[in-house]
Amino acid sequence: MNKMIRLAALGAGTLMLGACASSGDLNSLQGRVADLEGRVSSLEGKVDQVDARAAAAERNAADAAAQARQAAQSADDAARRADAMFNKSVSK
Repeated sequence: MNKMIRLAALGAGTLMLGACASSGDLNSLQGRVADLEGRVSSLEGKVDQVDARAAAAERNAADAAAQARQAAQSADDAARRADAMFNKSVSK
């Protein structure tokens, strides 16, 4: 009977030690998870910033393209007027 009580006590002690180690491991993992969550949150913020900058760059590119089209149209108009003046002066 004493032997069974000793085995039961030894088994309970072993389980307690195992539970403590598991609890420590769990706490360590929870700390790592919290750290990773913080990093992910930081990265999400950076992604949002990059998205905003990309959208601004896209708008700037569209504006530049529109200005280039206007400049090309103005150059074509000026070339046509110059040709018309040249042809008019040649025909006189």
